[in-house]
Amino acid sequence: MIKGSALILRSAFALVVGHALLDVPVSAQTPATQTSAAQTPAAQAPPARPAPVVVPQGTPPPPRPVGSSAPAIAPRAPKPGEVESDPIRCWWKADRTSVRVGEIFVLVLTCSVIETGPITVVPVLNQLEPGALSLTPFEVVSGISHDDVVVAPWRYIQREYSVRLLSDGFFGQDVTIPALTVTYNLQERGSGSQGRDQQYILPPLPMRILSLVPKSADDIRDASGQTFASIESRRFRASLATTTAWVAFAFAFVFGVFALVRATSQLRAKKKGIVKPLPASSVLSASLSTLTRVKEDAQAGWTAELSRRAASALRIAGAVALNKPVTQQFVGPEVAERDGQLTVYSGWPRRKRVLLSAATTSRTISSAMNNGHNPSANTRANLTSISDALGVLSTAGYGRETKENAAALDSALAESTQAVRRIRSTTLWPSRTAQALRSFVGF
Repeated sequence: MIKGSALILRSAFALVVGHALLDVPVSAQTPATQTSAAQTPAAQAPPARPAPVVVPQGTPPPPRPVGSSAPAIAPRAPKPGEVESDPIRCWWKADRTSVRVGEIFVLVLTCSVIETGPITVVPVLNQLEPGALSLTPFEVVSGISHDDVVVAPWRYIQREYSVRLLSDGFFGQDVTIPALTVTYNLQERGSGSQGRDQQYILPPLPMRILSLVPKSADDIRDASGQTFASIESRRFRASLATTTAWVAFAFAFVFGVFALVRATSQLRAKKKGIVKPLPASSVLSASLSTLTRVKEDAQAGWTAELSRRAASALRIAGAVALNKPVTQQFVGPEVAERDGQLTVYSGWPRRKRVLLSAATTSRTISSAMNNGHNPSANTRANLTSISDALGVLSTAGYGRETKENAAALDSALAESTQAVRRIRSTTLWPSRTAQALRSFVGF
């Protein structure tokens, strides 16, 4: 009986304690429980998009990609005629949708940032450099930074990357270019305040991977295209360049010796008081100038004096062509020019007066060409023209003057002038240098 009563009392006590625990109010919970309950909604809240920025109404917005975290600077309320827009937008663009293993393709990243009057978006561009960009499992080979394009109130930034994939585990699969995080902040003009760093996340870009190698390939790397043939080719070019350099040095040495000898001879001539004769090119230039003046004066009619003057110039040119000496007299201004002489001025700045003359005739030219003198075909043709013109001009200058031979005189003067001009071209330095080279080589 006593045991049954004790059992009934214990049951009643348990029911009372359990009812008391079930009736405890909410205010009786611990502070830690309240804090956890208050933090639960904030932890489950999704990340916010970038806060809008006010831009003038009618401004064309850039393409709309995925957004990112919210900025730290609170934008102002739009005024009448203004709209709200995201501060930064970025997007990928690849030049193809499928690539082969090891194939390089182009990946373009474009970002548009806003630059309004009060707010400017400043992205961190260092993280977009090719060496700092990580697109695992893809490899960034190189990159190009293009100039920014400004279309108010937007500034467009573009980076171009050369990307490839070197791996044997992605054949026939879709591999995504990983999401890219672009860090930026907002700055207010005038106040100088700057917001905290924020991030814009680009979505991943899928890329189909094809194969050019067998499935069992386990070593994919860049193979060198160099062979023994390329080595031999480079060795041949190196030997040829070395030989050419030595030949050039030899020519330079020979020309240097010639220049030294000539400079020494000129120095000795000056010390002895010897006057250096005029070169063949200067003598022929004087003959050409005389023939040109005779042609101009003959338009009014030929005279015996004009014929004799033209004949004097041709005698001098013929002597040069035959390598015969030309008499050169350095005289003062008081000495008068005689018949058969040409006056030439040389030297700078102190000009000297020189009288040129030669005793060449048509018979002299014919005898020289037929008595062992074997000139080239061009020289023989030029000497023939000069010899024929000398016969015509000498007859007109020292014989009876007739009006019927004016046409013959014009023709003889024209042909002989061309012959003298061709002879003079052979005495200029390009022709003389080429002739010296041919003589040195042995041609």
